[in-house]
Amino acid sequence: MDNIQVFMRIRPLSEDEYRRDRTTESAVRFLSESTVSIPSQRTENFTFDFVGNETCTQQDVFDAVGRRAVERCMQGYNGTIFAYGQTGSGKTFTMQGARDEFTGPTDELRGLIPRCFEYLFERISEEEVRTNGRVKYLCRASYVEIYNETIYDLLDPVMRTCAVREDIKRGVFIDNVTEETVQDPTEAYDVFMRGTHSRHVSATAMNRESSRSHSLLMLVIQSMTQTETDGLTEVRESVFNLVDLAGSERQKLANTTGLRLKEAANINKSLSTLGNVINSLVDINSGKSRHVNYRDSKLTFLLRDSLGGNSVTFIIANVSPAMCNDAETASTLRFAQRAKMIRNKAVVNHDMQGNVPQLQAEIQRLKQQLEQAQLAQPHSAAVVSENTHSGGPSIKEHATAQYLLLLALRKLQESESQRSRYAEIICELKESLDRKRRQIQQQNLVLKLHKAEIDTLRRNSPEHVVSNAENATLREEISSLQSMLSAQPDYTDLLIENMQLNIELDWIQKSQEPPAVGAPVGISRNEAQQALDTLVESRLAIVDICSDVPIIPDDSVYDGLEERIKQARHQINDLELHRDKLEFQIASIEEDWQYVSDGIRDLANAATPEMAASIAERTMDSIVGDQARNAWSSVSAMHRNLNEQ
Repeated sequence: MDNIQVFMRIRPLSEDEYRRDRTTESAVRFLSESTVSIPSQRTENFTFDFVGNETCTQQDVFDAVGRRAVERCMQGYNGTIFAYGQTGSGKTFTMQGARDEFTGPTDELRGLIPRCFEYLFERISEEEVRTNGRVKYLCRASYVEIYNETIYDLLDPVMRTCAVREDIKRGVFIDNVTEETVQDPTEAYDVFMRGTHSRHVSATAMNRESSRSHSLLMLVIQSMTQTETDGLTEVRESVFNLVDLAGSERQKLANTTGLRLKEAANINKSLSTLGNVINSLVDINSGKSRHVNYRDSKLTFLLRDSLGGNSVTFIIANVSPAMCNDAETASTLRFAQRAKMIRNKAVVNHDMQGNVPQLQAEIQRLKQQLEQAQLAQPHSAAVVSENTHSGGPSIKEHATAQYLLLLALRKLQESESQRSRYAEIICELKESLDRKRRQIQQQNLVLKLHKAEIDTLRRNSPEHVVSNAENATLREEISSLQSMLSAQPDYTDLLIENMQLNIELDWIQKSQEPPAVGAPVGISRNEAQQALDTLVESRLAIVDICSDVPIIPDDSVYDGLEERIKQARHQINDLELHRDKLEFQIASIEEDWQYVSDGIRDLANAATPEMAASIAERTMDSIVGDQARNAWSSVSAMHRNLNEQ
């Protein structure tokens, strides 16, 4: 079991930070080659496996992290490299580099990913030459991002969404993700850059090119070795994850609104889940019983093997030296120090393959050797020498038997780990089933209350409540009204007739002479007035019926509906913005209460009153919300009173 390796890197001070602080003093103080502290935050000392100052180069980071990770992957171990830190702390520069295109191995500013590509294929060439071609390698690359808790395939032209699956043999994997075979570092970097150009990136007040998603580049490295003696084939497979996490950010510093605010809320939520998973794993390593909530976030569920599982994991904690970012720097270092306490169970992923007769013969031979070794255990040295001269099992065969026995033990350990994983899945399914059962019970209770209320209303209903017979009568009356409405003349025809009557009435009023031949037949003034009154009455009756039974609305009704739809859309947009602000506020409150929880834990372990006072001041400086500040003041005062007593 190996601890997670943590490496800290401090980037140089930026011009914006210098204009804000008006000083070049660094917030991070170096106490030794691997120990630092933050005096302005009154923090404890932080010790890591490697600490790089502002002059640390890309080659230094690769030598400390990338080279070791590639070597372990070549041996058959899974490997993962995380880049963690606040927004604008240099994570993308560390992983990718300063340029947007691959400029070859002579570029000194190229990041960890292209250097890992170069060293990986260099080592593959060396192994193939050393074994005279008996070892064959195959590398496949895939690239995804987690944006607003949705996984997107960056190598797909339409960037389709993907789902995370879990299988008994494969473990956790991404379904239907694009995988491309790469044979040299240039092809690998081309795949990486095609995916990088599709990532969600935008500008904030703290970073002009802020990553708005977590990116994950996965390299599957497979090797096949053909043995010369027995014809069996050894297959090794390792997964190399290169993860560029989106940076945590505070709204008061990043000044994000709208969509950027929603992205920040999802980023902080996933990073908070990552912190909770790490805290649970640390408690488990301390002997406490905890349930690790990997499924609360797509990031933690996808990389569960990298956190307490079958992987060699490295974390690069990127921080800013500015005094204005000292609180975020302290938070990053606390996260990295907790992660350093996690112990992973990394094993070599290999298997022996061959045809059925060969495997059966090998198993029979090993059984015979095992029986002979058990019988000859008291006189092992003499028996081995005698067997060597008489043609029995040789020392080399015994070594092969021991190797295969170790392989069987490793298979047994893997099955035990899978069984524990299935136990966790069963526990989660039981919890989900219990939640569903409680929801069903609540819904049944609500349904019973509704039924009781309906029965009560039926029993206590007044006499004037409409009965079924009255309902039938009303339906018949509505049908008769609708038939009367359909029997009325068309509204357009009535309007045309009204206009004709108005014209004839005007002609009668202006001229008392009879019309000429072919002109409309004249009517008397009284007859025209009477016809007009009849038409107006018929129109009023139609208007009354339409108001009672609005079947075909006029244009004014449509205009009113469009206006109400526009108002509803504006209200929906305002509600979405308000929801985003609430989500961000909830994330900030959760972060403040996390500081309070950490402070309470540190107070319980404080050895002296001075240390307790330092912890109280440090926690108070980290908290933003008034409610959390008041709660922490009460807790620290209670602790101080207990110490005085």
